[in-house]
Amino acid sequence: MVLVGTGAAQVRPVMADLRLAAEENPAVAELLATVPAGAARIEDLVQRGPSAPIWHSLGARGGRACGWTEP
Repeated sequence: MVLVGTGAAQVRPVMADLRLAAEENPAVAELLATVPAGAARIEDLVQRGPSAPIWHSLGARGGRACGWTEP
């Protein structure tokens, strides 16, 4: 998922909201348990590229940003 209009300081709250929404939908929660999914800011994608550690996992609580090929 690509976040547009999300400032760097807003990434954590946005990710928390997305995780909560996913948890409330059993089908999405099941999907995220088996398929890695994440989000990154469009600005980070443009400046650093998609393989940079800019991705935030939707399936994990908190944690550090990682590259798109990392679990």
